[in-house]
This record gives sequence, C-alpha cells and structure tokens, in this order.
Amino acid sequence: MKKLKRFLLIAILLALLPGFIFAGGQKEKPKVTFFWALYDGLTEDFRASLQDAFMKANPDIDLDIVPVPWKNMHDKITTSLAGGNPPEISVIGTRWLLELMGMNAVDEVSKYVSKSTLDNIAPGAMEAKINGKLMGLPVAAGARIMAINSSITTFVPKTMEELRQEAIRVNNPPNVYGLIMPGKKHTELTDFAYYLLAAGGYFFEIKPDGSYGKCTVNSPAGVKALTFMNQLANVDKVVQKGYLSMNRMESHPVFYAGKAAYVFIGAWVESAMKQAKSNFKPIYAQIPPFKGNKSTPLIITDSIAFFKDAKNLKAAGKFIDFFYQDKWKAKFDELVGFPPVTISASKLPQFQTPLYKTLGEAALNAKGWPLMDGWAEYSDIIWDAVQNVFLQKQTPKEALDEAAAKIDKARGM
Repeated sequence: MKKLKRFLLIAILLALLPGFIFAGGQKEKPKVTFFWALYDGLTEDFRASLQDAFMKANPDIDLDIVPVPWKNMHDKITTSLAGGNPPEISVIGTRWLLELMGMNAVDEVSKYVSKSTLDNIAPGAMEAKINGKLMGLPVAAGARIMAINSSITTFVPKTMEELRQEAIRVNNPPNVYGLIMPGKKHTELTDFAYYLLAAGGYFFEIKPDGSYGKCTVNSPAGVKALTFMNQLANVDKVVQKGYLSMNRMESHPVFYAGKAAYVFIGAWVESAMKQAKSNFKPIYAQIPPFKGNKSTPLIITDSIAFFKDAKNLKAAGKFIDFFYQDKWKAKFDELVGFPPVTISASKLPQFQTPLYKTLGEAALNAKGWPLMDGWAEYSDIIWDAVQNVFLQKQTPKEALDEAAAKIDKARGM
C-alpha cells in the first residue's frame, strides 16, 4: 500500500513538471512551429513532404510548418509576439530584423544551427550578420532581372528610355501590353525601387559611417523615377489593364500568359511560368538604367529567425539542419527560383542555366532594402505617394516631398 502511494505521489509530481504529460509516462514531444512564407512557385506538396520527412526521421519531434501569405507575414509575427506565443522559427524579410531586435524578440542563429550547416552558407548571403552576430539564417537571396517575351520582341533595351520606346511600339491592348506594372499596394515596394535605383537614387542618404541620414525619395532621381512610371502607366498606357487593382502576384500572370513584352521579376520566373503552362521562351537581361546611369538592380534577401521566447529552439535548430540538406533546400530553391544560398547546392547542374547566369551578373551591382527599424512603415508611406500619383491626386514632386517629410518626422529628424 505504501509503495502504491509512493508511486502515485511520484506520478503526480512528474505530471506537474514542465515538458511532461502522464499518459503512459511518456515525455511530451517538443513541437516546432515554423511560419512558412508562400513564395511564388512554392507548392503545398513540397511543404507537406518536408514536414512528413522530418518527422519520420525525427519521431521524437513534432513539426508544424504553417503556410503564411507574404502580405500577412509581418502582421502574423508581430501578433504572435504580442500574444506571447511566437513560433520557434519564421521566414522574415531581412529588413525587419532591426525592428525584431529592438523588441528583443530574436536570438542568435549559431546557438541552434550546426557549424556544418553554417559553413555551407555562401558568405555573401550573410546579410543578417549584425555586430558580428548572425541574427537571421539566409533562406532566399536573389537580385531582380528583366524577362522578355521572345514571341513579342527580342529587343534587349540598354536604357529605360529604350525600354519605353519598344514598349510603345509593341503595345496592342488587350492582346499585348508593353510592360507589366503592379499598381496596387502590397508588402514590397519593389517596382518603385527598380526605377529609383535605375535613376541612380536611393531611399536614404548614407553617411560615411554607414548610418542612414534623411529620406531621399524626393531627390531628382526619385522624382524622375516616379514621373517615368506615371508616363508609362497613364500617358503612354503601355501597362496591363487594371494595373491599379493588381499587386505583384496578380499582375505577373499576365506576362506568364504571353500577353506582355517586358516584366521586372525575380528568380521564380521559370517555376511560375512552368506552373502557368507558358508557351513561350523568355529572354533574360538586366533591368536597364536611365541613360547616363549604370544598371543597379534590387536584391531581396529573406532570412529565418529564431524567436527567443519560443519553447523548443534546439529542436528547431535540428529541423534547420535537416531542411538545409541539398535534398530539400536545393528543391526549395528550384521551386522559388532563387539562386541557392548553400555552397553545395550552387554546384548542382540545375543551377547552371541562362537564368542563373543573369541573376549572378545582377547581384554584382545590386542594392538591397534599407536595413533599419521602421522600414515597413516607411515603405508604406512611399507606396501611398506612388498611388497618389497614379490616381492623379498629386504630382510626383508633391507626393515624394510629402512622403520624405513624413518619414523624416517619424524618425525624429
């Protein structure tokens, strides 16, 4: 009787300990939650296969890969943090890191990911290394390029001015549009960035010490960029019909369907065209600069962050080591179309193509988003300025002057 009471007492105490359940005396399996960004080209079959394969290889760990549309990802993360229930890991825009670090929300990657995995990452992809600490593991990094529908034109413009002339020449709506341009506000400010960088501009003054000064979207380069965009959309009318109601994911299928000559796009173009059953072969080239400038494409980097207050970070690190094997990470890279971030995958034959050669050339002169706290808010302000011009509410100079003033005020300048 005494032995039974002692056993029951021990059982009750064990049941009260964190990390235990007492159904058959089994230790509760750690659960890893991963917020999985829905990139163009990424399939549900791949997500499910990865999740199932990891749990089969690691039956002592539960894994929940949660699909999240990119437009919802920032809000999804901040809401989970505010509710005290963050995921172990999440794909993030690398540009969000300073904001997350300011919230003391993320932890150093090298605490959880093996040295062999980290040593296999291309050094140039380590954009999320801040003050010597890797705060985000690169998951996707790729410069933007221009794709040309060779069934409409084979002309490769060397300047934005040449691009405009050819877009006007081939434009024949509704059968053919000269150029794709998203006009609906979405998560990324990509299209304005293409033209701003092509004009030799940037979003902020960069001081000698690398810090950001005042907002410069209203510089002559910024005004030139937005004036040109408005010319294409509202004067030349060479962009797709209904552009103001289309974000990137809604507008690019017009190109995949063979109805547009030019599009500025990312490395996912081939996988997306394959899924769309496109019937033409694209030509790849650099996004052209304005006359007198050099080509400066936009490069996008995304990372995987580890969230400090989650419960099972070591198990999450084990999953990352599994995911970053060539069998899985190389397939992920193929689907989303980004060049591999791992050294071993970059040597595989599927990445030795004209598309990846063009992407590699683009990366040499590319610029990324400002890595600064508050960028999500500031890009939203710039988007409003772009839309006000498209809607003929303001001139490019008025809209960008107002946007720059708002951003400087928000930054206390």
